[in-house]
Amino acid sequence: MNALTPLHPALQTLTPLGLPASFREWHAYANAQQAEKLAQHLAAEFAFVADAYAEAIDHDYLRSDGFRANVVQALRAAEIAESEAKLRLIARALAGCLLRYPPPAVDKFQTLRLLEQLSERELSVLAGLLASLDPFDPYSDSIPAQTTLPGLSRQETGAALLGLGQLGLLQRLEDGWQLTGLARQVALLMRLGRQDDLF
Repeated sequence: MNALTPLHPALQTLTPLGLPASFREWHAYANAQQAEKLAQHLAAEFAFVADAYAEAIDHDYLRSDGFRANVVQALRAAEIAESEAKLRLIARALAGCLLRYPPPAVDKFQTLRLLEQLSERELSVLAGLLASLDPFDPYSDSIPAQTTLPGLSRQETGAALLGLGQLGLLQRLEDGWQLTGLARQVALLMRLGRQDDLF
């Protein structure tokens, strides 16, 4: 079975924005149940982005092979997603790919590939960090080494920070951590710190 078939209704809503009707010929193999769950979230996320960010839609990107590759990558990430919250974040990230961003350029494929590797706890910690840092310039702010986030022990927070560092989302400072440009990309595509919390 073509695992992209459950995504067809959500993808169909993008044809007025430039997605070619030939998307129905795309093919991928993945867990059908996870694809169906992802499709439910995609419909809502595509609708939100098309409505709230209509002027920023990248119509050329929708016609590119890059979008097709990112749909397949999102499906791969969904296949190992451990919760509905993670599936919704994957859908949110793919919907975020529909937009044009000001420089520096966002590497959409790299960010979606990274999402596959991020655990739910790491995503929760990243969202918590973004909420606690300087809202005007969180990427210049520093995160103390002994940070503890609500709901997690110091050890759990520390382990998540190490994981985020290994994935390139945090860089080590003498006395703590700092978000990287890659963390900025993840935050942009997933709209972390905006709308409702997912965790």
